[in-house]
Amino acid sequence: DPSYVLRIDGATGKTEWKVERPTDAIHESPDAYITPALVTRGNTREIVLTGGDIVTGHDLATGKELWRVPGLNPQNNGAYRIVASPVAIGGILIAPTRVKPMLALDVAGRGTGTPKTMWSFDQGPDVPTPATDGKLLYVVRDNGNVFALDLKTGATVYGPERLTPGTYSASPVIADGHIYVTNEDGVTSVYKAGPKFELVAENKMEDYCLSSIAVSQGQLFLRTSGQLWVIGTRTN
Repeated sequence: DPSYVLRIDGATGKTEWKVERPTDAIHESPDAYITPALVTRGNTREIVLTGGDIVTGHDLATGKELWRVPGLNPQNNGAYRIVASPVAIGGILIAPTRVKPMLALDVAGRGTGTPKTMWSFDQGPDVPTPATDGKLLYVVRDNGNVFALDLKTGATVYGPERLTPGTYSASPVIADGHIYVTNEDGVTSVYKAGPKFELVAENKMEDYCLSSIAVSQGQLFLRTSGQLWVIGTRTN
């Protein structure tokens, strides 16, 4: 308290603007641990944040709030802090909350008004941020249940399917036609991207893990509590 978004000059560290984000959320619900998303609308971009029971879009140059969408906490639950980050692709904004409802907003089609809700989903993640290939949205829940949803309609393509039992705090990533996600016990599950669930491999690192896999030039980077692992051969 208060909640705000600010823009910092990368070369000097100077704050260029700072805008407060008022909310009526109560108790723990104003808390958010998300990474902001950038949504492209034609030749412009907006910065989008979730937290405090709402989604807000801001002008990138000034920070001015352009719109807000409520509905991330319909029951006004005081324990609805948000961990999973918003996901933006093709003018669509996926806004997770604490499991339900996960909203899809048509930011590109909002004109000068508020984005319309395209669909909602009541079995979303709590901690892992979903991943998308532009056609499907891949959801990994904290208990290892996974879903694939049609990005534009929210229709369930498959799920729930079950990964290795455990707690999942890391977010799934997509690389080379596969989805990679690691649970807290260090087990990385690999399954195919696409409309059919097919588990390809499970690899155990024998170490505690909260971190999401990073991908660069043909290699996977995974940080566990004791090591940084680099897997694969660098392509460049």
